[in-house]
Order: sequence, then C-alpha cells, then structure tokens
Amino acid sequence: MQYANTKSKPNTNIRVLVLTALFAALSTAATMVIKIPTLTGYVHPGDGIIYLGACILPGPYGIIAGALGGGLADLISGYPHWIIPSAIIKALNAVPFVIACYLRRRANKSDRIVHPLTLASLVPASLFTIFGYFTAHLFMKDWAYAVSAIPNEIFQAVAAAVLFVALGFGLDGIGFKRKVLK
Repeated sequence: MQYANTKSKPNTNIRVLVLTALFAALSTAATMVIKIPTLTGYVHPGDGIIYLGACILPGPYGIIAGALGGGLADLISGYPHWIIPSAIIKALNAVPFVIACYLRRRANKSDRIVHPLTLASLVPASLFTIFGYFTAHLFMKDWAYAVSAIPNEIFQAVAAAVLFVALGFGLDGIGFKRKVLK
C-alpha cells in the first residue's frame, strides 16, 4: 500500500493502534488489580489512565481505549452486566479530554498533557462518572442504592483526577507525548 508524500503513514497508524490497545489494557489492569473497597463497590485508578489515554492518543482513539478498558475490566472481573454501562461511561469520560486536546492543538499551543483545558476537563469527566453510574444503578438496582453509591463515585472521580494530574505532570516532564507520537 503506497501513500503519496508520506512514507511514515503506515508506521504512524500502527503506532496509534498499538497505543490504543496499550491504554485499553492499562486501564483494564488498573481497574482490576488495584481496588480500594468501599461500601458500594470499589475505587480504582483505571479512570486516571483513561484520561491520560484520551490526552495522548489522537481523536477518537482515546475514547475507544476508554470504552474497551472499562468494558473489558467488567467482563474479566465477572461483572458482564456492567460491560455496556461502563463502556458508555468510560467513553464519555474520555470525550472532554479529547476535545480539550483538540482545541489546544488547534490553537498551536504546546503538546502538554496537563494544561488548563485538561484540568477543566476533570469536571465534566467527574460528572459523567457520578451521574452515569447513578443512572446505571437506578436501572440495575433501585433509587436507594443509586443514592447511596454517590459518595463512592465522587471518591472515584477525585482519585482519578489526582492520578491523572500526578502522572500527567510526570509524563510532561519527560516529553512523553512528543516522543511517543513523533
């Protein structure tokens, strides 16, 4: 397959696909392996990995990695009834970061992971987590359980935000995004 004027096109596509699979696998593993038990479930670092993937991967690939990671974690962990809600919620979690990074690139700003737009993206991503799982609990359980799970989802959103900022600053410090997608 030949590409006019771009000899690196096939390698770039392969690199993006491999990184997408890597971020899906990392978010799956982070969700399954590191669990902090709560009264209504557990908190995990998988969402922070999803946020990073959405900032590092181009366009919809971050959304795909998030959906796959969340769905696979539920499938492998033995919660198949959560696959679809988690995949939808995790995809929505990635959307604000994808938009923020797109706007940042369009404005020809630096290629940093942590910047004001991605920090602002933590708010809608957190709201997608809280209200997404609240809605899923309403359909799958009942009103009382959905309300009782809100503190868990808030804790999940805060933990993901802290992890994203910490890892994002570290990766920015070594120029990760620039090196990986060059």
